[in-house]
Amino acid sequence: MRKHILFLFAVVLMVACAPKEYEISGNIDAAYNEGAKVYIKERIDREWVSVDSADILKGSFTFKGEADSGRVVYLAFENQDGDHFRKPFVLENGKISIAVDSLTRMTVSGTEQNEILSAYNAQKDAFYTKANDEFQKLSAEVAADSSKAESLNKRMEEIQKEDVAFDVNFAVKNVNTIVGTFVFTTTFHGMSIDEKESIVNKMTDKTKTVKRVQEIIAAIETEKKTAVGQMYTDFSLPTPDGGMLALSELVGKTDYVLVDFWASWCGPCIRSFPELKALYQKYKGSKLAIYGVSLDDTDANWRSAIDTYKLEWSHVSDLQGWKSAGAALYAVNSIPATVLIDKDGKIVARNFTVDQMDKLLSE
Repeated sequence: MRKHILFLFAVVLMVACAPKEYEISGNIDAAYNEGAKVYIKERIDREWVSVDSADILKGSFTFKGEADSGRVVYLAFENQDGDHFRKPFVLENGKISIAVDSLTRMTVSGTEQNEILSAYNAQKDAFYTKANDEFQKLSAEVAADSSKAESLNKRMEEIQKEDVAFDVNFAVKNVNTIVGTFVFTTTFHGMSIDEKESIVNKMTDKTKTVKRVQEIIAAIETEKKTAVGQMYTDFSLPTPDGGMLALSELVGKTDYVLVDFWASWCGPCIRSFPELKALYQKYKGSKLAIYGVSLDDTDANWRSAIDTYKLEWSHVSDLQGWKSAGAALYAVNSIPATVLIDKDGKIVARNFTVDQMDKLLSE
């Protein structure tokens, strides 16, 4: 009985001693605007929402408040060059220290979850630094000997897999923490179905109630239906001229149909166009057709991008952005994203590189 009373007393004492508010002390390199605003922002349904703001005075700023529960938010501001800074940290009750240097690196300390996030970020930064050094070295070798280009591409693919494996391992070990859940929900795009399910299987019922986690779990089931080896799922969307075009109108007419999910506001999509256009010019006709599905939400931007970048293949869009019906059917959560369908309607690849598609089409 006495042990039971002591245990209850200890629990009450821990609750009583737990901080009931957060106090954030921050320092920013002097290169940033004195008197400018720094914000705490939260990403909700793909929209940025301001939680609080403070002034930068003599390179310092402070925030105070109460957090009902810990959650990942972002420190955000604009520097003198007009560049936007946005880095994540955990908003939880307690004393939090944030430091941003002239290289826009941010370190956070003071609470348990922020220590975990900082350790994760430090390991990722070290990995990226090493990968970039290796890329620069191999690029120099390719510049001197173009025959080594394939070796460079192969090594970059290996590095990408190593990066994904790191996130998978971290999420498996930490998924039922604030940071672990955050890492999973922000890096799952590059994971295979099996890797994502290995993480979901480690989740508690409480973690599975997180809205973004629920969306990803639902997307995994959708992705299984449109995985490599499955038959394609048909859909029909409006064309730029006001008509309708179904994917089924292209499948079977050429050896392959590439479904390309993109948007005018997507930088990586735009950068992929020169290679994609070259691939299309090389194989269009009986070999290849492209069905471009835009995730734009503005008609003018969609049409302008098609004209500006001279995208000569078929285009469709319901102008619903991330709520695109076509994207939902193929569990598209990031762009650019591609699905390659053969003449029989079978999905033969998802998110192949242009080089991989070129190799397949040339066989």
